[in-house]
Amino acid sequence: MSSLKWTKDVRINANYRRDLKIKMRSIHVDEFNHDEWASDYDRDVSDESHPIRAGYGALLDWVIHKADIGKEHEVLELGSGSGNLTEKIPDCARILCVDISGEMEALAGPKTLHLKNRDFKKSDILQVFEQEIGSFDTVISTYTIHHLVEEEKKRLFKEIWRVLKAGGTAVLGDLMFENESTKEQILQQFMDSGHSDVVQDIGDEYFWDIEVATNELNATGFTTEVKRFSDLSFGITAVKSI
Repeated sequence: MSSLKWTKDVRINANYRRDLKIKMRSIHVDEFNHDEWASDYDRDVSDESHPIRAGYGALLDWVIHKADIGKEHEVLELGSGSGNLTEKIPDCARILCVDISGEMEALAGPKTLHLKNRDFKKSDILQVFEQEIGSFDTVISTYTIHHLVEEEKKRLFKEIWRVLKAGGTAVLGDLMFENESTKEQILQQFMDSGHSDVVQDIGDEYFWDIEVATNELNATGFTTEVKRFSDLSFGITAVKSI
């Protein structure tokens, strides 16, 4: 491990331990608030020629398919953003969308008028669990949880378990690596092909380690399944045992 990486990890862990004593709010939520990028967001994600955006559309469609939301279902969406996933959801008994960005929600509103029972909370996706939000048949999230550091991901999985009804399903699509070894290989491939900008972008965020995440989800009590959409985009279903 490089000294730079070690220093970064120490700082993250120290900040997380300090913040954990105060509140559940994720430590990088303000850094990743998309207010200033909202106007360009939908255009950017539609460019799937970029390695980080490859598989975007197919992953969103898969999340909706696996969630299998019916009219009687209550749904929680974490990181609803500009509504690109929300607009694919059929009308249901209740949907609660959570995002820290008011500007992104302004884009989502017109896309989601068909959802008569949609509510929105402007909140960090961890901090929202400090509120009484009820229980849900389904939890969905795309391209959001990679903003959380590892300990925060683990905490989020436990909160998702807590609010899911027995037999409920979480369907999570995001930027991930299969494991640390695969991460190093892919980063080297990007460097060799002249995509040092992609390597920098990856270094600025906290992509999932699928091996770590599935172990944690399974330990929490979920049954998991993983599907790959590109070098960096994967989906995970996590079913809560009855």
